[in-house]
Amino acid sequence: MSESIKVIMKQKSIPVLVDFCLEEKIEFSVHPQAFPDNDWEINLMVRDIKTAVMTGMFLRENRIDVTGNEQPKLKKPAVKKSKEEDEKLLASVQEEPNIPEKGDQGLF
Repeated sequence: MSESIKVIMKQKSIPVLVDFCLEEKIEFSVHPQAFPDNDWEINLMVRDIKTAVMTGMFLRENRIDVTGNEQPKLKKPAVKKSKEEDEKLLASVQEEPNIPEKGDQGLF
């Protein structure tokens, strides 16, 4: 397993990640971004599962997002109505049929 994890960070946040990489002996490369000028792209080379898990935990702990790993949007759970509310709604619909009176009839 030899994968790279790509992270885009502001210049002021880079030392924290570099210290982690040096402590854990993780190979990394840093490239400046074209736009905006103060963002940097950091590629972390992960060679085994243990390093990947430790890196993931570090990134999550420090609220650093991995680029290209967008999380799917979760659907909101449907609100369940009680049976009583359903019965009241059904009763109100069945009580009054919407029939126009003689004077209210239109052209059709």
